[in-house]
Amino acid sequence: MPQWRLTAKVVPAMLLITTPSCWAYRVYFDIAVAELPIGRLVFKLDNDILPLHAENVRRLCTGEQSAIDPKLTYEGCAFEHGPSYVAGPQYKWSHVLKGRGRNAVGRANELIRDPERLAACVRDGPAGSRYYGLDVVSGEGIDAGIVLTVPVQGPGRGSSRVVVVRVRESPPSWQQRLLLNSAVIGVLEPESASVVEAMASAGSPPIVARCGELL
Repeated sequence: MPQWRLTAKVVPAMLLITTPSCWAYRVYFDIAVAELPIGRLVFKLDNDILPLHAENVRRLCTGEQSAIDPKLTYEGCAFEHGPSYVAGPQYKWSHVLKGRGRNAVGRANELIRDPERLAACVRDGPAGSRYYGLDVVSGEGIDAGIVLTVPVQGPGRGSSRVVVVRVRESPPSWQQRLLLNSAVIGVLEPESASVVEAMASAGSPPIVARCGELL
């Protein structure tokens, strides 16, 4: 069974997430492939650890500022597609949504930076790697088999880019890479897992047909 290393302790790969004091938001992405709906992704987001990043994703889901700037929404955006995003030998166990490169928090053309909060949420990952955000642990808590991340280092950092990451299902050879340079800001509700599977078998790019916030 795959292993995760947290601090100096080795634990099984049944990945669970430390329960935040409350989940601030529930956002959704209605996904279509070749103009046919395949289902809805619903994520619970926490805004205590990295509030600027979480709020940016929430606003891009609601599109509440798109009347001012039509690019401030995920609606109509495509997930990256190709051999790396289709189940098979090259599959990366993740699905990248770049958005339109503009942020709904702060100035639209400036990167989101929150260095103090980022420094406070450094996590030990598998094989000595590190990631940020919500703490992925083994124990009692909320199932975090599939998470939503934002890049905080490297390409796409501080932008509209989000990544759907299939952490628990991934083979050991991938686990140390999946969360590297990223921050976990949310967790997929289990009922949506089949939609991610459908995205991994899609013959054309999955599109966000509609998105928003569930109250």
